[in-house]
Amino acid sequence: MKLNNFEELTQYMSPDSLIYWQKETEILAISQINYAPDHSNILLVPGHYAMSLSQLTTRLREMSNNTQLFSETCQPIFGFHLDLTHDKPYIILK
Repeated sequence: MKLNNFEELTQYMSPDSLIYWQKETEILAISQINYAPDHSNILLVPGHYAMSLSQLTTRLREMSNNTQLFSETCQPIFGFHLDLTHDKPYIILK
């Protein structure tokens, strides 16, 4: 998923929404970002605590619109779905 597509799709969502990644049947909190080996794309790295949409967009603000989002295993992120069953919405990347 290109960064500009992600930003367009999430621009009206709560900035407090939490970012997760679905790895098969497991839902993992995204807690950091790293540069991909090509240094032009971004790897989303799971951890103990999920970052908010606001934190993610702030960290990616200076990146090119053509930047692609990948999982930590370099698998491309194709989209996301929302989980509204929690206190804060979950954006679950796939």
